[in-house]
Amino acid sequence: MRSAPTSLWKAVESGSGDSQSSGRSGRRLIMLAEEPIDVGDLYEYQRYRWLSGNSEKLAMRYRKFNLQALLDTSVKAVGDGLSCVKLLKCVEGQFNKAFLLTMSNGLEIIARLPNPNAGPAFYTVASEVATRHFLRDKIGIPIPRIYDWSAEAHNSVGAEYILEEKATGQPLGSVWANLTFASQLDIVSQIVDMEKKLASITFPKHGCIYYETDLLSRSLDYEALDSQHGSLGSATSRNDQPLTFVIGPSANPVFWEREKATMNLDRGPWESVAGYATALGKNEIEWATSHAMPRMNFHRSMEFPETSDDYIALVKKYMTLAPYLAASSNIEQSNRISHPDLHLDNIFIDPGTNRITCIIDWQQTSVCPISLHRSNPQMLELSVSSQSDQGRHERKLLDHYYNAVKETDALRWEVLTDPLLAVKTNPFVLVPGCWEREDLFSLRNALITAIARWSDMGHGEIPCPVHFSEEELLRHQDEMDLLEGISAILRELQDEGLIPLGGMVRPQYYERAMELNNHFKHAFIDLAENERQRELHAKVWPYQ
Repeated sequence: MRSAPTSLWKAVESGSGDSQSSGRSGRRLIMLAEEPIDVGDLYEYQRYRWLSGNSEKLAMRYRKFNLQALLDTSVKAVGDGLSCVKLLKCVEGQFNKAFLLTMSNGLEIIARLPNPNAGPAFYTVASEVATRHFLRDKIGIPIPRIYDWSAEAHNSVGAEYILEEKATGQPLGSVWANLTFASQLDIVSQIVDMEKKLASITFPKHGCIYYETDLLSRSLDYEALDSQHGSLGSATSRNDQPLTFVIGPSANPVFWEREKATMNLDRGPWESVAGYATALGKNEIEWATSHAMPRMNFHRSMEFPETSDDYIALVKKYMTLAPYLAASSNIEQSNRISHPDLHLDNIFIDPGTNRITCIIDWQQTSVCPISLHRSNPQMLELSVSSQSDQGRHERKLLDHYYNAVKETDALRWEVLTDPLLAVKTNPFVLVPGCWEREDLFSLRNALITAIARWSDMGHGEIPCPVHFSEEELLRHQDEMDLLEGISAILRELQDEGLIPLGGMVRPQYYERAMELNNHFKHAFIDLAENERQRELHAKVWPYQ
C-alpha cells in the first residue's frame, strides 16, 4: 500500500525576535506556527536570504528527492499497514532538510536529508550513523534511535537520508530564558556530566567513526577499534550481522569541497597533531597548484592580484611553523570525541524535571586531540557586554562550566588553561579552505602572532625559522586597518538592528535589507577623501 500524506505543512517562526536577523538560539522568544505548502517548497531553502552570493548559497541548500519514496520508506521502517497522514517541514538549519512525519497510528518520526553543503556524499551520513550508534549504544549518551538510513543517494528516495525517532522533551532554546538561574546551572552541570562520559573513551587516531563495512570497498586508511576497545569496538547491523567500528577519514567539508572531492588528499585518520597539521598544508598546496586562479583582493591592493604563488608561499611558512606549534605543549594529546554544535536547540529537556532527555545533531562529529576541541559549548558563548546584567549572568554560567570541568577533567582543564592555546591552534583552524574563503589575511595574521610569541611558546633557544619582511608587515597592517574599519561599521549596523553580520536575513525583510545595504554602501563611499579612495570603498564593501 502506497503512503500518501493528507497534508503538507511547514513550521514557521514568529515571536519577539528581530525579523531580519537570525538571532541567538534561545536568546529571544520564538514561537512556531504551521502553514500549508506545496511539494516544491519541500526541496528549497526558505528560512534566510543573503545580501551577497544569494543564488549560490540557496543552490547549496537545495535538495531534490522523491517524496513518495521517502514516505514509503518511512512507513516500511516503522511498521507495515500504516500510512503517513501529515508531513511537516521543520524549521530549517543550514545543512539539512528535516521533516516530521505523522503516521496513521499517531507515531511521529523525523526524516533528515543532508543538503549539498552538509559535507561529502556518503561519508557525511555513514559517519553520523556509526557515531550515533557508538555513542548511544556503547556510552549511553541520550540520542534519538535511528530506524533506517542510506548513505548512498542511489536509492528510491534519490538522496541520502536518516529516519529517526522524534526527540523526547522540549528544545532547551524554547524554555531557557524562563528557567531559574539554579535550573540553568543544573543543566550546565548535566552537560559536563555528558562530556565526562565522552571523555571516558580515548581513541587511537584522529578522524571520524565509521563501520568497517562502509570503508572496505573504498581503499581508504582506517583503524579498527575492537583490538583496543574490547566490546566497544563492535555492533550489530540491521541484518543482525556483527559490525566493527573504525576510525576513518575526516568528513569535514573543507577536505571535500569542489575539486577536492576527486583529489587524493590526506583526509586522515592521523596519528598525531603534527601529522594532522602537516597534512592540512600539503592538501592546500596540492589543491592550489592546480586550481587557485589569480584574483583581486582590494583590501590588500588595487593593482596586483593575489596568485596561487602568494598562497603557496604563505602555506609553506605555515608548514615550517606547524611542527613547532604542534610540539609546543608537554600535555598528553589524547584523542576524544565531542559534540560539534552544542547550542540550546540541540539539547532537549523534560520541562517537568529539567533533566536532559536528548542531544541531537551529531553530524560532522569527529575524534580529535583535546587541544582542537571547542573550549566550551556554543550555548555558553558570551553574547553581550560583560558589564551588563545579562553579560554578568552569562559569565556566571560559563564560570560554572569551567569550574566543573576543572573538577571532573584535569587533563582537559590543563589544555584549556594554556594561555597560548589559541596562538598554537588558530593556524590549524585557518589553513583548510583558506583560499576559497578569500581569507589569507587571517592565516597571515595567525602566523605573525605565532612568530611574535615564539619565545613564550618555549622555543627561545631556537631562532624562529619563519619571518615576514618589514614591507610585508606594513602591507598587512594597512589591510588590518581597512578590515577593522569596515568591521566596526558592520557591527554598528547589526547593533542598530539594520543588517546582521554576514548579511543573512529573513525573506520578508530581504528587499528592505537590500535597500539599506545600498544606502549604507553609498554612505561609506562618500566617506572617501578622493576618487581613488572612493573606488576602493566601492570595491571593499562586503555585500555586493
